[in-house]
Amino acid sequence: MFADTQRLPGWFPLSKFLSICIRVVLLGINPIILIGAFWYVELTNPNLIYLPMLGIFTIMLGGLFGVFLSKYNKLSRAQTGSMFVTGSFINLGSFGSLFCVLLLGEESLAYVVMFRLFEELFYYTVCYPIAKSFGQAKKSDETLKSRVHMILKDPFIMITFCAVITGGLLNLSPWERLDGYGELNQILVPLSVVILLIPVGFSMRLTSVKKHLKLGLSLSVAKNVIVPVCVISLALLLGLGEMYDGYLIQVILVLTVMPTAVSSLVPPQIFKLDVELANSNWIINTALLIITIPFLYLIISVL
Repeated sequence: MFADTQRLPGWFPLSKFLSICIRVVLLGINPIILIGAFWYVELTNPNLIYLPMLGIFTIMLGGLFGVFLSKYNKLSRAQTGSMFVTGSFINLGSFGSLFCVLLLGEESLAYVVMFRLFEELFYYTVCYPIAKSFGQAKKSDETLKSRVHMILKDPFIMITFCAVITGGLLNLSPWERLDGYGELNQILVPLSVVILLIPVGFSMRLTSVKKHLKLGLSLSVAKNVIVPVCVISLALLLGLGEMYDGYLIQVILVLTVMPTAVSSLVPPQIFKLDVELANSNWIINTALLIITIPFLYLIISVL
């Protein structure tokens, strides 16, 4: 949908190649990673139920700040819709997993999955309808039932669900995780991110950044500073700071500062929102990882 083919030979099947990249990761590599992560991690503490709730809270808060900034800057409805989706959609899957593994180790992966357990469901059933209300949809016959049905038919979501269940059952079984599985995951996680960055690179439209730089930076401050402070504060109030010597708080911190997800570029296309603004926000927020990650490393070192 977003690829620019102008610099490629006409015979090269770019769309098919990008689709294969995504499928290799989501249907092949990710299930292996998730089974190993859930097989290994400790999942006996009942307070872990708060993780998916905090994940939803993170998404909601980012979207609300997007709308607030839109009202403050007196943006149009189409621009407000783009600010909402780029504020709410967050890259928990690829970047979240990668930086949790790099900064905290492979055992963090299961907590990453729990944090984003209802992520896709919330996007389709809440964020998409809200985005639709700000724009003009190409189709007007979508219902809540049809969106839920679409989720259940989505192979990417269902394969992920099956991998989590399989890993969880193995965790409860008397079988020990296979030797070398942890080392394998240490390779597969960055490999999956590298493969997914190929289609992401073709989604970039750098010409729009300068025009919307102020809005993009404002949204980034909200997403990367205010939202994490609010979510971490709530997590501490819920008692998660005492779990695993503060390890869970570190996982939550890493996830809450992740940039806008590339999937945030889809609703603006479907619902005729401001595609240029959405693309600009995504690029700016992702580029700020260069600043965010070193600060994140220092904070985790202190904690």
